[in-house]
Amino acid sequence: MRIGILMYLIELLPFKLLILAIPAFIAWRRTRSLPYVLSFALFGIYLLTVIQVALLPLDVSPEYVRMMRQSASWQQNVNLIPFYFGPYPQTLADVLPTMAQNVLLTLPFGFGLSFVVRVRLRVFLALAPASGLVIELAQLAISLLLGYPYRVVDINDVLMNGLGVLVGYGLFQVFIWLFTGAVQRLGISPTGLVAYVYNVALRAQTDASGPLA
Repeated sequence: MRIGILMYLIELLPFKLLILAIPAFIAWRRTRSLPYVLSFALFGIYLLTVIQVALLPLDVSPEYVRMMRQSASWQQNVNLIPFYFGPYPQTLADVLPTMAQNVLLTLPFGFGLSFVVRVRLRVFLALAPASGLVIELAQLAISLLLGYPYRVVDINDVLMNGLGVLVGYGLFQVFIWLFTGAVQRLGISPTGLVAYVYNVALRAQTDASGPLA
């Protein structure tokens, strides 16, 4: 099963690279920085993978749509109650895998965004709930267009996606603290990719220590 999921994520990689080719070229023309273009491309591949996982595949065959419109229940597939996991009792072990997957889905967002664009702490605090909300609203919009709930729209996913962004940002802060400390203690003269990461780290430390407002 895990191999099947991995192959599903990899099979669209050439298509993702094709989509990112023009934006990456524009980024190169604007910055002339290979480390930035690399960060931009990796983060772009991640975002496209999130779209692939959260919104695809879409089965729009007439027979399937007709069957789902007759059988799918909006009441069972839309949950707006935090920490409610259905009408049947479930243990933490039952719901933990799904919660962990939603945290892991957005963790790279919190960790990697600062390598692409300058983001202050107050913006991250807003991005945390917004990340999951955008995904769930997109699923809801597609469901309304299809006429049936093709995915479960769940407030718990929004909460876990938001937590993932914050955890990723926390790990990023730990990383830049260790990275800058290592560069300074070892007396390294940063060049190339190391210089780019070092500059991102210094900028992020300054932004994190500033006021929230």
